[in-house]
Amino acid sequence: MTAAGDLKDLERRDWAARSGAWDKWSDALAKLAERMNAPLVEAAALSPGLRVLDLASGAGEPALQIARAVGPSGRVVATDLVEDMLSGARRRAAAIQLNQVEFQAADMEALPFPDAGFDRVTCRFGIMFAPDTRRALSEAHRVLKPGGRAVYLVWSEIQRNTMFQVIDAAVRKQLGSSPLDRETSPFRFADGTLPGRMTAAGFAQVSERVIGWSPEIESGQPFWRPQLDMIFGDRLADLDAASRTALDQRVQQGFARYLKGSRYFLTAETRLIVGTKPG
Repeated sequence: MTAAGDLKDLERRDWAARSGAWDKWSDALAKLAERMNAPLVEAAALSPGLRVLDLASGAGEPALQIARAVGPSGRVVATDLVEDMLSGARRRAAAIQLNQVEFQAADMEALPFPDAGFDRVTCRFGIMFAPDTRRALSEAHRVLKPGGRAVYLVWSEIQRNTMFQVIDAAVRKQLGSSPLDRETSPFRFADGTLPGRMTAAGFAQVSERVIGWSPEIESGQPFWRPQLDMIFGDRLADLDAASRTALDQRVQQGFARYLKGSRYFLTAETRLIVGTKPG
């Protein structure tokens, strides 16, 4: 098992290497992101004037959508472990003059905010990458006001997420290994253990809901390329043109079994976990 400090350094380097890809694809994936954000935003029970801390905001999801929900009288602090990951979020917020959101590099295991300063804490696909989950959840609990709510969205099993399953298999064949082998994998809490960890951190009324859907995608385009770049891009940077072409072909062949007529029929599944700080 890798030491927590070494894992943190590894995560910081990897996300810094991938930050450009997240900025590159953020606009093209905005509509898809809004649909994926919807259950989290609904569970957060947002209203105008609330102060929200969004963890692992990346290129702006779901921080920008939350900022629109809390309105000009509210405030959203969008954070990420890596400063460069927030470049796309800053650019996108400025483009739509979304002034109620601010950006700050922050480690979710050691948040630079005072106690009880936020009405909500949200995190979409980020808690899995914190080496010390206990500290991260305790910090979220600390900065919440009594009665405040924390909402986390994580991936369910990779077998239930076709996009990741196919791409991961192709990367393994091409490179011999995958970054999904790490302890801080996107599927770390697919086993349903996060609610218990939240309860141990002091949250009450903790609940978990599985959300599944069936994406249908028109053929004729490399629809997998954003995820390939955003999740595996740091491992692909040194591939020559022939190797990258071979990898794309492997991915396309992997998706062939899901093609019916002119559409790909995929599966996707997440887990939504909500907890409240006792008041």
